[in-house]
Amino acid sequence: MSIDKYTVKQILNIEACTRCGLCSEVCSAYNANMDIDISPAKKLELLKKRIRANTLFGKIFSRHAFTQKELGILAKGAYECTLCSRCEVDCPVNIDLQKLWISLRADMADEGKSPEALNMLKERLEKSYNISFDSNQGRVEWINQVEEIPEDKYVREKADVVYFVGCVSSFSPRVFKIPRSVVSLFKLAKVDFALLGDEEWCCGFPLLGSGFKQEFIEFAKHNIEKVNATGARYLVTSCPSCYHMWTHTYREANLDIKMNFKVLHTVQYLYELAKSRALKLYPLNLKVTYHDPCDLGRNSGIYDEPRELIKKIPGTIFVELENNRENAECCGGGGNVEAVDRELSEKIAQTKAREIIKTRAEIVVTACQQCVRTISGALKKQNSKIKVMDISELILLSATANKD
Repeated sequence: MSIDKYTVKQILNIEACTRCGLCSEVCSAYNANMDIDISPAKKLELLKKRIRANTLFGKIFSRHAFTQKELGILAKGAYECTLCSRCEVDCPVNIDLQKLWISLRADMADEGKSPEALNMLKERLEKSYNISFDSNQGRVEWINQVEEIPEDKYVREKADVVYFVGCVSSFSPRVFKIPRSVVSLFKLAKVDFALLGDEEWCCGFPLLGSGFKQEFIEFAKHNIEKVNATGARYLVTSCPSCYHMWTHTYREANLDIKMNFKVLHTVQYLYELAKSRALKLYPLNLKVTYHDPCDLGRNSGIYDEPRELIKKIPGTIFVELENNRENAECCGGGGNVEAVDRELSEKIAQTKAREIIKTRAEIVVTACQQCVRTISGALKKQNSKIKVMDISELILLSATANKD
């Protein structure tokens, strides 16, 4: 074991755990199947034992060695986690658990305990710079269905705004509506924007979230250099994980390269466009609820803009989910869990779907392509007619509602 996978603060935090169990009570993964081995409390218990067993003090005074069986249980718990950070909210000693779980995954990867699916994902990223099985040259094929696009498909050397699409929205047909809606809104608002095309690489979150903490750095440096070269004042992304990587992880990684632009999520940028009336919104007369994506809400603190943006649509009735803002339930699509345990991901999504159905809303809006995918599938299995939309789709529906 390499103790250097953990910071001194993290080791102290592990020792500070009071074993109160509050983290497990609110864990979406644990509550989905009640497997104690994947609960936050169990992970902390085993991690404390593992670290103690690999220090001089622990080797001298510890009665029990850390076994291979325990290592297997810890590895299982490390990867059957959505990294949603819900466990942090009620922690009485304020442990930064999401970063700890990422360090744990780095530890497990170093031990050769990362799931084969994630090792394959790493190989795919290093080969084609995206999480799909396609060449990165196909990153802007989704735009072909947008009306009146220029020949260059907005892949331009200079622009005021760079739209960073993200891997899932670029390659998954189920969510192509998201980047198409964003581009259509930019056109309506006469935004001077550009796409990076095949020069857009994965933000690196799938690598970081799989335990490969150093491998994402090449991706980060490449992306920053390409955006800087455009002279853009803003980078806008519709993916919460991309947003969190750009605004937090990139900055904390000391990459020795400066970002000459401000990073915004689409909810922030569209809210400003609507507030300035660059986008005019027309009545929809719909009952809408909103799901907080984990990386946008809990992990980045963006709660108000999406709600205010929805409320700007005339005639819209907004209703909150029972668990919202920092207490929002995960959709099951985060942390690479789908690749490791699809059944667990689906169970978490079913819990989310049942909560949404209780609102009696006509539309559930979110601001994440993964949330759209997982929630859509879960509601379909519940035979619900509630429609799932990214917020860009809802705003485009309102902005074009006067066309008839």
